[in-house]
Amino acid sequence: MKGTSQLTESDEYAHTADEKPDWRESYYFNWVDLDTGISGFSTIGLLPNTKKREFVFALFYDNEREVYFQEPEGPFSDDFSESLTDGTLTYKLVEPLKEWHIIYNGDKIKAAIVWPARFPAYDFGSGSGTSWAGHFEQSGAPHGTIEFPDGKIVKFKGYGERDKSWGSRNWHIESWFALHAQFDDVSIGLRRDEVKGAIHSSGGISNAAGHESIKSVDVATETHQEFGIPVGAKTRIVGTDGSVYNLRSKLITPKSFVRFAREFPGGTTELYEGMAIHTCKELENTGTGLIEWLFTHPEKKK
Repeated sequence: MKGTSQLTESDEYAHTADEKPDWRESYYFNWVDLDTGISGFSTIGLLPNTKKREFVFALFYDNEREVYFQEPEGPFSDDFSESLTDGTLTYKLVEPLKEWHIIYNGDKIKAAIVWPARFPAYDFGSGSGTSWAGHFEQSGAPHGTIEFPDGKIVKFKGYGERDKSWGSRNWHIESWFALHAQFDDVSIGLRRDEVKGAIHSSGGISNAAGHESIKSVDVATETHQEFGIPVGAKTRIVGTDGSVYNLRSKLITPKSFVRFAREFPGGTTELYEGMAIHTCKELENTGTGLIEWLFTHPEKKK
């Protein structure tokens, strides 16, 4: 396994933005505990040039889901910690590259999540060059409490992945597929972009000793027969060291996903983000994590 590349603690903090309007700094976290049925993800995007922020919190439980999405506009504080909260959803950096806290105070559900690292962070590579100037990921062992409307409090503990990226981002490439798979001793994080007909794979296979970069990703998406939405995948991952992992992935429950859609001058882009169960042939084990698809639908010419 390789080391953690050139990452430093300063990469956890805000970077200096270039002049492009779509320059974005973002943080993303997810978590899964199959024993309690708790899973979810949360992300924040900071867009200093357009004076906008994006806050997302999604929780899946008992075949139900809670989704919070806000895009507050207007200047935000230059103070790093103040920029990471909108009053309902708050992110706190406890120790760079080691631990974060996420606090969600929704109208119905409250959550307090501790997100400590379990493996070293690693550089994700350049990818297709359309979504980041810098990007790293890290496997963790998140745990916390969820308070439900009836007053019931559930403690959970599981595995998860987080990422940090910064730079100009194009949300409207042809498509992408992303996957996080957490096993007891191995974590796999990947992204497969299609841009102008070319495939670009990036990511890493990590453990406590470090990581190995991903060489190639082949994916076959499985869709719902009635609704035509993606619900699973068969993925073949090859590392630069020649290691091979074949994964069979499916949503934890029919509702453990969120669909986002955004119109743009050339059409509409859909993003499906779900929490999944992964079965790995080579590891002879079952893990958990993310499956995500982006599809861009060009506007039909009249």
